[in-house]
Parts: sequence; structure tokens; C-alpha cells
Amino acid sequence: MRRTQSASDKAHLAKVAAMGCICCELAYAWPDTPAEVHHVRVKHGWGRASHKATIPLCMPHHRGAMGVHSMGRQEFKDTHGYSEIELLEIVNKRLGVE
Repeated sequence: MRRTQSASDKAHLAKVAAMGCICCELAYAWPDTPAEVHHVRVKHGWGRASHKATIPLCMPHHRGAMGVHSMGRQEFKDTHGYSEIELLEIVNKRLGVE
């Protein structure tokens, strides 16, 4: 079942994606890499996270061989130097989200 998005959700997701890949920027100094939205599961349960718990990742860092979905959380952090939660905190601070 697909979750519906409110206008504020859509606006937030657009802002997140427009930031460019946060991993490319912070870990590799490659700013403005086109990004897609990754939902961070703040807790370890199943299901999609809130639209407010999102970070911008390029396709390789999102779902590619070097991405969080392929590598898993710990390997992603070990490889790129940041966890999803750390990246989420940075993104939310930049966007003024609490």
C-alpha cells in the first residue's frame, strides 16, 4: 500500500532531493551530485520511515553497490565515514527541521 503525501511532505522531499547527495558532499567533497530521497529507519522496525526522516543520496550511495541498501548500515558507515543517522542530523539541521 502506497502512503499518500501531504503538500508539506512533497515540499520537504523536494527540498531534501534538491540538496544533492549528502554522502558525496561530506565524504568525498563532490557537491551538487543529483540525489534521490532515502527514508532512514530511525528505529530498527520494518516499514517506511516518516517523510521527515529522509536524506538525499545519489543512486550509487542509495541503491548501488556502494549504497546503504546494498551494504547495510554498518558497512555504509565504515566505508563512507557517516551513518544514516549522522547524515539525517546534518540534513535536518540545514533544513531547520527538529
